[in-house]
Amino acid sequence: MDNVKPLRWLTFNLLIWHVASSIDNIDIPLRLIECFSEWAKRENLTNIAGQSVLHTCMSGYLWETGMERWSPDIDPDISKYISEDVAERINRLRETRSTDATTASPYRNLRVRKEYRMLTDKERRKYHRAVKALKQDKRLKPNTFDAIANYHNAKVQNSAHGGPNFLGWHRIYLMMYEDALRRMDPDVTIPYWDCRLDEAMNNPAKSTLFSARFAGTGVGEVDKGPFKDWNHASFGKLKRDTNNGGELMSYDDVENILSRNYTSEITIPTAELKYNLEVLHGNIHSFVSGHLGELTSAAHDPLFYMLHAFIDYIWWMFRKKQEANGIDPSEDYPETTIKKHHPDQTMNGFSMYKNIDGYSSNWTRDIYTYDMSPTCSKNKSSHCNSKWLICDHDTGRCVSKARRRNYRSLAQRFGAFMSSTPETCQTEDTVEDGCFKLDTTIQNTFVVDGSADSSKWVYLPIKIINERKMAEIFRSFGVENGEANETLDIYDSKQYDELKRNEDDGKMGTYRKCQLSGSGATKIFVNVYGLNYYGFSTEYTIVDERIALSAGYTYVPVRKPTDKPSEAFISAYDSCGRLCKPYCREDGMYKPCTAAIRMGNYSNGQYGNTFADALLNTWSFDGDGVPEVNAANVYLAFYCNRKETWPWQQYNK
Repeated sequence: MDNVKPLRWLTFNLLIWHVASSIDNIDIPLRLIECFSEWAKRENLTNIAGQSVLHTCMSGYLWETGMERWSPDIDPDISKYISEDVAERINRLRETRSTDATTASPYRNLRVRKEYRMLTDKERRKYHRAVKALKQDKRLKPNTFDAIANYHNAKVQNSAHGGPNFLGWHRIYLMMYEDALRRMDPDVTIPYWDCRLDEAMNNPAKSTLFSARFAGTGVGEVDKGPFKDWNHASFGKLKRDTNNGGELMSYDDVENILSRNYTSEITIPTAELKYNLEVLHGNIHSFVSGHLGELTSAAHDPLFYMLHAFIDYIWWMFRKKQEANGIDPSEDYPETTIKKHHPDQTMNGFSMYKNIDGYSSNWTRDIYTYDMSPTCSKNKSSHCNSKWLICDHDTGRCVSKARRRNYRSLAQRFGAFMSSTPETCQTEDTVEDGCFKLDTTIQNTFVVDGSADSSKWVYLPIKIINERKMAEIFRSFGVENGEANETLDIYDSKQYDELKRNEDDGKMGTYRKCQLSGSGATKIFVNVYGLNYYGFSTEYTIVDERIALSAGYTYVPVRKPTDKPSEAFISAYDSCGRLCKPYCREDGMYKPCTAAIRMGNYSNGQYGNTFADALLNTWSFDGDGVPEVNAANVYLAFYCNRKETWPWQQYNK
């Protein structure tokens, strides 16, 4: 009996410690902080959107450490599937790398890849049918499409990203996918998605690309188009969340890349950000988001293959320029200290090749080539030769049409036509759709360790404080002698000395499409990346960007802790891609922190098993009184200010 009291005391104290430490701030993983630090040294935060670097580093880290987390199963028969009909190809690839061998092999006609919207209606239907046939084909488990998608997997493809092998590996991966499609229909080739056509729109999310005729729904579950109700056993129904971060590649981006001479100038780790093809491609993944936004699930979206065909198309143009300048692109494999990207290393997942084989000129000389993307000129009679595109004669470039709003009734369309109010935002088939309404929300995948189930997540409250940014002027004027003074924005802090003293002077870089809505309402996004689990989530709150300081709350999904704590890295950024600084609550006040957290399985009110629990923990309701915030239950806050500093540069030194 003498031992009972000490045992009870120990149990009680352990319980108290565990409850009190329901959320702890932890170090950012070393490999991740090294990536952040490297980009911070090389890039000026005033010139770039910080979220681009964030996405690049997080994607690279999660891919590199993929062995530590769940990933989809690989069908062991896929190796045999890949190797079918490959022996002859290997012989062709290795018979010569000489630039004198310029004549295509006669045994097969070249496949021609076209821009998605340049396909005829018949070609587009055939392509869609072939993709859907792969989804039904059972030669591989669970089906051939999913088996190929699962193969884009960090556990077996650890050299597919983060170095010069990115280009060659994905060239061969696309070939495997295209070969599979041609088993369904021998006339089909992969179309490429030239996202420049959409980026040139005022709002690319309104592009006809995200319509039932093409890739289908762009926001939420894909319930329209050829891939509607697309389902994966581990990832759930196909989802996208366009235009909630990232950006598409522009005409200028591609011209920048083509202005370089050597592959080392356009690949990780040596290329500057504005020339870096892998980084710029990552921004596209981030723009579409949903399953495409996370590398392990990205190939679940058929849009993935068209995106990477576009990256391959840019590389094809780059290599043609090299040849014209007397450079042999097959020998221009960058020197690298990254062992898994070494040119003579056996290629992960494709053991019949070495990394340098992806650089062979035989691929586009003997097997496939590209039709050039549509062009036009400033000549008023010029056009783009596609009913889905129009020529912007001011720039002399082709631009996607906006998709039609077919869901509106005749009465609604007539009302919109008769209205002169710009907020109706009902543009049909025009170059741009200029509406800036906050008309979309976010649909998370709720995938955790191979199970798409929202009950396996908890909700963490996040406080957001937003500071008005410099050089932003709103139409909120003071009045003098009965007339509005249009030179004075009454919310502008520059008008008030007492406000100027409390603000940072700074101007961070933004994405190109960063524009004021005019209403003052803007979204601040919060991303949660699982560190010791596979899972990703995004949420947002709405703040008033007109005033000096505005605050809001959001509730982000994090994997439900069990006997294993959940570790996650959390970040926040505004709709322009400017990063916010994290603060954790300690000793009754918010202090700068890493925003890397460990959550135990006792919430102590700091998170909720449901959204309702989290909200009720955050707010105190007292009868008919005004609800008040329980600040102690809001562990993490982000300050979105002007200060030109990277959020993570002070940590893990």
